[in-house]
Amino acid sequence: MGETSRYRLRLKLASGAELEAEGSPEFVESERRAFLEEARPKASGKNQESGYDAPEWEQLLDTKSGALQLRAKPHGRSEKDACLILLAGAAALLNIAKPTAAQLAKWLRASGYPIGRIDRVLADALTKGELLASGSRRARRYELTGPGRAKAFLLAADRSKTIGA
Repeated sequence: MGETSRYRLRLKLASGAELEAEGSPEFVESERRAFLEEARPKASGKNQESGYDAPEWEQLLDTKSGALQLRAKPHGRSEKDACLILLAGAAALLNIAKPTAAQLAKWLRASGYPIGRIDRVLADALTKGELLASGSRRARRYELTGPGRAKAFLLAADRSKTIGA
């Protein structure tokens, strides 16, 4: 009788939720999927802890083969605000907390913003502490800070009301 492969996986999310699984590749993968699905923020409804309306990400963003696109430009809003919405949506829908500059630029262009350089678009957000950046050039990654996440959720929730009306 042959020896079967055993895999081990340990995950810890920013929320504090943890998963530890050991077993066959199929078992570990099924546990990982179930854990991430349960940990994923719900697309709609009230957040009981803070009392705000969670944005309806599926209503705001299209996801096509791992890419994001705003369904409609936020009227009167800058490219920076659109980036904040895209960053929050990437975390909620694609489980990508730190997309690269190249990914973010691609999503912004697909959303109808003809930008040149993403670092210039996000310079103000970095200065205001809404974003953190790591890495360099096209491998640079952007991540929302607490205040940036709050602003992104407020922008998205406001946009959700406009689209849903």
